[in-house]
Amino acid sequence: MTLVLEVIQMIESIDTKKCTRCGQCAEVCPMDVIRTLGDVAYIAYQQDCMTCFLCEEACKSGAIFVSPYRGHEVVFPF
Repeated sequence: MTLVLEVIQMIESIDTKKCTRCGQCAEVCPMDVIRTLGDVAYIAYQQDCMTCFLCEEACKSGAIFVSPYRGHEVVFPF
């Protein structure tokens, strides 16, 4: 049995305490991962994140964290 570490990079979280509700993160996301409900930003489609970091860069308050290192083990039977 062989174990392979597959690295998956994506948006991790939006800190609601730091968020200023400007909506810039939702505007710059090319994959529509971040949406807003009223003025509250939330992660709608986390698996679609292509880790471009545009949302994290657009967030002046530092409320968004995009993880460059997130992984899980994939088990292959050979």
